[in-house]
Amino acid sequence: MRLPLLLPIAYSLFAPLLFAADPSASAAIPDHVTAAVIIHEMNLARQNPALYATLLEQRRQNYCGGVYLLPGNVRLRTHEGTRALDDAIRFLRRAKPQPLLALSPGLCLAAADHCREQAGGAVGHYGSHGSDPGNRISRYGLVSQSWAENIAYGRHTAREIVLALIVDDGVRGRGHRKNIFNPTYNVAGAAYGSHARFGSVCSIDFASGYVENRFVRAGSDAQNSF
Repeated sequence: MRLPLLLPIAYSLFAPLLFAADPSASAAIPDHVTAAVIIHEMNLARQNPALYATLLEQRRQNYCGGVYLLPGNVRLRTHEGTRALDDAIRFLRRAKPQPLLALSPGLCLAAADHCREQAGGAVGHYGSHGSDPGNRISRYGLVSQSWAENIAYGRHTAREIVLALIVDDGVRGRGHRKNIFNPTYNVAGAAYGSHARFGSVCSIDFASGYVENRFVRAGSDAQNSF
């Protein structure tokens, strides 16, 4: 059975211009952007979409035409300007709270595999040997329902990552946003690391009906025993 999947990526939205404007970004990877923090931030958006709408409304004043001014006087040229921002705000104002995503150690490992492989500057969902997210996820467990993957480049806090994926500037169908707010996904994993081209890469895997294999479970139990 072929599982439904969504594979949007965010590198074309912001990362090239952000990296060009801030060439030191690759040396500024904060160690506090962890999987748990990223999942927490997505859960905050899922459970309180109105709060995220307010955050985006506050950012609107930093737009000048198609350019968004980031902290540190970094200028980011967007694809859609405020159109994508306003679309996200409308979505969030109408959205209903969704259940929490549980942090999955197996999905975190799958996401970390991809971040590690892309550190040298690769982009996209496919690995150097042709692996796709489903292959990576299946290394650490079994999906009986569905999975999806988001990738973002060039952001340096969990909130910036999640906000960029929700706005989904330039992405037809807003696939990143749909993944974050999809009510059928009940577990997620994330990883974050350095990237030679864009400064940083964040991979997020989602699933429903996911059972981690015994090796992942054993490792989690061992960590929790201390």
